Amino acid sequence: MTNDFRNIVAAELVKLRTLPATLITTVTTVTGTAMLAIVFAAGRERLGGSPSAAEAALGVLEYGQVGFILLGILAVATEYGGSQIRTSLAAVPGRTLLMAGKTIAYVVAASLTALLTIGVSLLAARLTPGMSWAGGRLGVLAGAGAYLVLIGLLGYAVAALVRDLIAALVTMLALVLVVPPLLTGHTTLAAYLPSRAGMRMYEIGPALQKDLTPVQGAGILTGWLVLALATAVISFVKRDT
Repeated sequence: MTNDFRNIVAAELVKLRTLPATLITTVTTVTGTAMLAIVFAAGRERLGGSPSAAEAALGVLEYGQVGFILLGILAVATEYGGSQIRTSLAAVPGRTLLMAGKTIAYVVAASLTALLTIGVSLLAARLTPGMSWAGGRLGVLAGAGAYLVLIGLLGYAVAALVRDLIAALVTMLALVLVVPPLLTGHTTLAAYLPSRAGMRMYEIGPALQKDLTPVQGAGILTGWLVLALATAVISFVKRDT
């Protein structure tokens, strides 16, 4: 990695760190997911179940993922909202290089947020009466962290394509929270949607989609990402701004 590219990545990390919306999203995601894990654990315990701390923490990631989607969208869409993208392009005329720097900056920020989210949620769930550490295998937890980063990266790609925060957020929320439940039970193709396939990376207990292994789920989500990112890069390079 050249010094120039390191500077680009460093500059993009500073942008993310100093953006108030990014800080609010990160704090809300970490604390909100932890609180949901506590509620989930307490509810299961009252109903006579005995979930582990890992089951409680991972069971609420379907909602916690919204924070990562927003984080990915913010990494791109905020520059278009205030025409900051013109300044960025003036500083870094190489559009592919700028997109690569933004992508790495997002991955770094999202990885740290995922580590905090899963760690704090596990601890919060564990402190709930009746919880144990059972089921908290390292591979499963790593899969959960990877899923959160990747689903946010998909939001990042969508934002780069539509160049609008609200449009990107509505598109992603529909894709991960609305469309899968509507299609599940009607067609087996629902198993190949990004979120449903990606969730196989960290499932504990019965599989949501028994025909997909965690590795296959990761591969399908990665395929969606490669397609979305490639389209976003091509669009970014060819557009005037």
